Amino acid sequence: MKRRHLQGSLVAITAALILLVGMLAGGSLWILRRMHGQSAHTEAARLVLEQGNVIVSHLAGQPIVASSPESAADWSTFAEQVLAMHTLESGLQYVSVSKNGVTVFQKQTRGMAEASVAPAVPGAGVAGDVGMSRRIVDLGGEAVPVVVFTKRLMGVDGTPREVEVAVRKDAVARQERVTAQAIGSMFNLSLMTVLGSFGVSVVLVAWMMRREVHRERQRRSEEHLAFAGVLANGIVHDFRNPMSAMRLDVQMLNREVAKAGECRHVRVAELATRVQQTLDRMDKVFQEFLYMSRPPTDRREVADVAKELRECAETLRPRFEQAGVDLRLDLPATPLPVLAYSSALQRTFMNVLTNAEQFSKSGQAVQVRAMRTDGSVTIDVVDEGPGVSEQDRRRIFDMFYSTRPGGTGLGLFLAKTALERCGGTIKVLATGIGRGTCFRMTLPVADVG
Repeated sequence: MKRRHLQGSLVAITAALILLVGMLAGGSLWILRRMHGQSAHTEAARLVLEQGNVIVSHLAGQPIVASSPESAADWSTFAEQVLAMHTLESGLQYVSVSKNGVTVFQKQTRGMAEASVAPAVPGAGVAGDVGMSRRIVDLGGEAVPVVVFTKRLMGVDGTPREVEVAVRKDAVARQERVTAQAIGSMFNLSLMTVLGSFGVSVVLVAWMMRREVHRERQRRSEEHLAFAGVLANGIVHDFRNPMSAMRLDVQMLNREVAKAGECRHVRVAELATRVQQTLDRMDKVFQEFLYMSRPPTDRREVADVAKELRECAETLRPRFEQAGVDLRLDLPATPLPVLAYSSALQRTFMNVLTNAEQFSKSGQAVQVRAMRTDGSVTIDVVDEGPGVSEQDRRRIFDMFYSTRPGGTGLGLFLAKTALERCGGTIKVLATGIGRGTCFRMTLPVADVG
């Protein structure tokens, strides 16, 4: 039973762990996606800044920017380069070149050919002598925020020159979107992997639980079959002793009746009464034996240990007489009340006494003592048989364990089970090999006050 509970608990714990791991994995992926989203925004801004720096530095390095005087053809070639730069950075809004504060070139790469530019808002420097600022460009009524990269240099004629490259601020969002799409793809792939693994784990747990249910049913079926065998053997074992006693009583009854005129009617009545008592006991076995398969529903009652021992000894006395074993009773005249089931006590005493007779030789004796000590009743059944080794004492009450050839290994097991049902205990005292055996049984004293 403990094993079944343990296996069921392990399956439940495994399922809970898989669910917990799945939740942790999903939560971790969500947190990573948030973190990577922020990193993507930072990385996109960095890329735009680098591209703006590259573009303005490249354009400022063209000979036309620093030369003097400039020709229209040269500016046309410069404009083509600006358009070429637009293919590198689609967010490029315009490029302008000023000489001594006067704009000598401006090329709008997006939107209207003419655009009004708001004053620059200073920003942090990018690298070297390249500056960065923010502006608002009015494109046909639409205010477009841009990031302006400025490169200052001296012309060949000694006049200061300035190159401005304006990149739309949404270029950062565009770069971020590309990175975010890549991160999203990786997140979706990871999520699908986690969900797939979680699904496989759920299927495995469901399969394990179903297999465990099947095994549990199979174990119950096997236990029922085993119990049926134990029950059948126990009934046979419990019936064998009273039937042997009844057989002897019937044989003596037949002998007494065969004497015809010398027949002793008192002896016949005595034997007939013993046969009737044995039959009553066998009927009780039928009514009470199933206690092993279910908890008792009846209540324990006050029983007299001395009276029960005398009745069991009287039932088994013909068997002891036939075996040549002397059964001696050392019982007090006063009752020894205990709270127990009468039939369970009889089963215990009958099996222990029968065991003592089976291991005794003709001419030996079995002594039964009972006394009241410190709130309990102690019963000793002592024989003069071969004794019990230390190894056998540890297993002598196990089911189907027997040291006697032809023994079923159920007598002492049933005795122990019945006595424990009454709240008592039974043990074998160490007497040494060849010094006989002492079975000591204890039961709590009943409060009859």
